[in-house]
Amino acid sequence: MQPLRCSECQAQVLVQKNSWEHTEVQWSAEARSRCREFGSASGPGRRPGAPVITCSAMEASLTRAAAEGLVEVLDDAPVPGPILQ
Repeated sequence: MQPLRCSECQAQVLVQKNSWEHTEVQWSAEARSRCREFGSASGPGRRPGAPVITCSAMEASLTRAAAEGLVEVLDDAPVPGPILQ
């Protein structure tokens, strides 16, 4: 895992990009407290008070870092689509 800082709030998490579709993110207590979205009481389809389990700004930072080669994508092969007959 490697550190990644959010471009919005500067929260730093640890990330591992296993593939373009699978990412692991470890949030520390400090990162959660800095984030404007993580753990907020609101979110689409969430009950009041239910935690948000992701952050769109961090996801954008991670996608950008992976596209720029700053975060390694361990398996860069595309996921095969369904076999149609």
